[in-house]
Amino acid sequence: MVLQTKPITIDEFREFVDQEENSDKLFELISGEIIEVSPGRTSNSNRSYVIAVAVHPFCAENQIPCYMSGGDGAYDIRGHVVAPDFAFKRTPMSDEYPDPIAPEWAVEILSPTDKASAIATKRRIYLQAGILYWEIDPEAQTIDVYAPGQPLRTFGINDTLDGGIVLPGFTLAAKKLF
Repeated sequence: MVLQTKPITIDEFREFVDQEENSDKLFELISGEIIEVSPGRTSNSNRSYVIAVAVHPFCAENQIPCYMSGGDGAYDIRGHVVAPDFAFKRTPMSDEYPDPIAPEWAVEILSPTDKASAIATKRRIYLQAGILYWEIDPEAQTIDVYAPGQPLRTFGINDTLDGGIVLPGFTLAAKKLF
């Protein structure tokens, strides 16, 4: 749901979000438009947790700093504010809203109500920022992986995903996500 038509700045976005009537809502700022984010499906939320539960021990075993967020963690990525379903970075999370340090890896889980144009725009934001990006399609049971400088790779339910240059050596069986 788009809430205004005139493009706004990130400072105007922060002022909007700080208004009392918006305190219990989640918003994104995409191409200058404020978009209210609807609560997601529990099955999609579970997929984010499956990734997090696999990543955390991998990082601990390999002594890699590990900071993760779910769908209510918002990031400032080049003037856009996005709240990926899962995000990972090696730097601590910020109390600043939105977090000014972008994640190294972001995951979006598609819902039947998502608009293709909105997903394409968010994908472009992640890719232009050099972020490893997974796009999970539960209906098709596929995961599109966009890694900086590499061609798109599509994984099916019987494949094994990896952490690429973000988490070398990390793997996750795709079937765990479905």
